[in-house]
Amino acid sequence: MNKTYITNSEAQTKEIAASISNEIKNGGVVCLFGDLGTGKTIFTKGLAESLGIENISIKSPTYTYIRHHKKNGKNIYHIDLYRLEQIDELLALELNEIMQNKNNIIVVEWADKMKNILPKKRIDVEISYTDENSRKIKITEHK
Repeated sequence: MNKTYITNSEAQTKEIAASISNEIKNGGVVCLFGDLGTGKTIFTKGLAESLGIENISIKSPTYTYIRHHKKNGKNIYHIDLYRLEQIDELLALELNEIMQNKNNIIVVEWADKMKNILPKKRIDVEISYTDENSRKIKITEHK
């Protein structure tokens, strides 16, 4: 899957996120790239909602780095690395452990900060501004 979209609202961003949920419903890693405020957490909310997690429970884990949600026997991890300059050894070990379980659903905001440990099999989502209200979302699947 290699697609590019232009969105004009949060609702459209969530719809695009939901469209990839089938690709990861049994496990997978989604890596989000983009500047501050481009809509990475909105994308995560749309993806989580399509997997059955209520919107209200998806918050940016900026101060905890990792939020774990369990729904219908599935482990969903929302990771936000915004505050980190680099990943220390302990966090790298924890992230590797989470990624070892192929049944885990993992969404990583600011994934560029852990590019050295990203799995080869993943979906990259690059979100960028096109103007104040529009975003370009490029989705690339790595197999």
